[in-house]
Amino acid sequence: MSQRPTESEQLAAWEEYRLAKLKADQTGEFLDARAAADAWVAFLNVYLDDDNKLPARRTAGGNVSLFPVHKARPAGPLSGGGA
Repeated sequence: MSQRPTESEQLAAWEEYRLAKLKADQTGEFLDARAAADAWVAFLNVYLDDDNKLPARRTAGGNVSLFPVHKARPAGPLSGGGA
C-alpha cells in the first residue's frame, strides 16, 4: 500500500481539478473538458493504492473505434429520399 497523501498533496490535486473544471465549464471546449477529466483522474489517484491507480494518459487503443463509413456504402447522396 502506498503512503497516505499529505494534506498539501490532496489540496494541490483538488485545486488543479477545480481550476480545470471551471475553465471547461466557462469555455465549453472539448479539449478543456479533457484536461479537466485528466485532472480528475490525477485527483482520484492521490487516494488509490499504487496497484489500483488509473492510467494518467488515455491510450490510442481504448474501447472507442472509428467506423469506416466509406467502406460500408458508396460515396454520394443517400438513396430512398433520406436526409
